[in-house]
Amino acid sequence: MRTRSAAAFPLYAVAFQPAPQPGARLPRAVQSGAAEKLLQDLRRASGVEAGAWSKSHARTCAAAALAPRGGVGIDVEFRAPGRRIVEIAQVLAGAPVANDAAGYRLFTFREAYFKAFGRFPAPPLLRDVAGRRERIFQTGAFDVLHEAIAPDFMLTLVWTGGGDPRRLR
Repeated sequence: MRTRSAAAFPLYAVAFQPAPQPGARLPRAVQSGAAEKLLQDLRRASGVEAGAWSKSHARTCAAAALAPRGGVGIDVEFRAPGRRIVEIAQVLAGAPVANDAAGYRLFTFREAYFKAFGRFPAPPLLRDVAGRRERIFQTGAFDVLHEAIAPDFMLTLVWTGGGDPRRLR
């Protein structure tokens, strides 16, 4: 059972930048700038200047997360048509994954986990997360949120320190 906390952390935000055409990849500097702006918006909205933070971007999407205590990592990934995500996930996990959705859960979790802890998760943990379909779940050592943030983007947030995630936009 998930223990509810009065804390509204971690905070996270997502923003899409205008693109010249659907599926376009914006320049890295534009993506990074959008993620940095989101992080600053989170700091202003929360009044929290210190603590863990994380940023991510893919194509036209930027994301940022902030937690005043514990660790936090965020990753966003574009679901590219024809991408061999199942094969990529299988290599990372050392075992087959069920489908593209499981592959993207595994891949984004791996990146968010690295940002939160500074190391990649072991293959058994990757396999466990790939098989989980809950939007938010606890592992005992950290919490995980998976969220589809538009038809073509997947976001994963990993955090420690308790609390319930709150998306500002």
